[in-house]
Amino acid sequence: MEFRLMWGGRPYAIDHITTNLMAGRLDAHVGRHVHPVFHVMYVLEGNGVFTVGDTSSAVGPGMLYIIHPNEPHQFHFGTDGPLTNLECTFLLRDTHGEPAAVNLFDMMEESRSIRIGGAVRTAPLSVPHRFRPMLAEGYRRILDLYDVPPLKSHFAVTVAELLAKIETIVAAVAQPERVPNTAEETVERAKMFLQSNRHRPVTLREAAQSVHVTPNYLCRLFKEHAGETPMGYLQSARLREAAHLLAFTDLPVYTIAEKLGYEEPSYFARLFRRMYGESPQSYRKRSLLHG
Repeated sequence: MEFRLMWGGRPYAIDHITTNLMAGRLDAHVGRHVHPVFHVMYVLEGNGVFTVGDTSSAVGPGMLYIIHPNEPHQFHFGTDGPLTNLECTFLLRDTHGEPAAVNLFDMMEESRSIRIGGAVRTAPLSVPHRFRPMLAEGYRRILDLYDVPPLKSHFAVTVAELLAKIETIVAAVAQPERVPNTAEETVERAKMFLQSNRHRPVTLREAAQSVHVTPNYLCRLFKEHAGETPMGYLQSARLREAAHLLAFTDLPVYTIAEKLGYEEPSYFARLFRRMYGESPQSYRKRSLLHG
């Protein structure tokens, strides 16, 4: 069954074209052009000058460009040192299989019930630092699928996950951040921080600082509203990610453990068995049989 993205109450099929890590581009030019696909580019390092529509901007690390179908654009990569970026190209198709003439910002406004102003729509997004690991991980999930011959729908699912991450970022940029003023909001914001940083060692103090409370108070709020500790939530998020990687990639178990911050594969395997009732290897075999 084909995966469909539900946005604004309407289903769209995602036709993934390509996702790439483009490294070390120095003084490289791409002339002004258009194409009938979405093009989402995230700059990891370096600099350059990008023009999208009628807006030219100096490029730097952490900048995100959302280019819509048939929107003119041109690039000058690496104006003063090499530029490295991630890019994902895809189509959204309607129920008739035709390319959908939709605007992602309009869809995000409808989804979030917010207003995304012209400054956000026409300029590149400077991704807040707290979201940068989450965004890069969204691209990496797609790139990991190239390691195996997956079903086409697997690419669609991971592109949808990347779009969800981008929607979170756009909403945060469109609505200036404020200190959480309810317990539920504090817990949800802390969950977002833990999810975004689950691929590196994270401390309870860091999670508490991200929502402007003390570690002890955050633990109490988590217990009351999530039924577990912040670190327990982080561990569950990591193991869910591990299950995804086991099912949809052929990365070795030790590599998956390392990617998720576990130094000892044997410790990771024990935790995985405790949550899923079987070893990582058994889970992978069962996923392949039922894939």
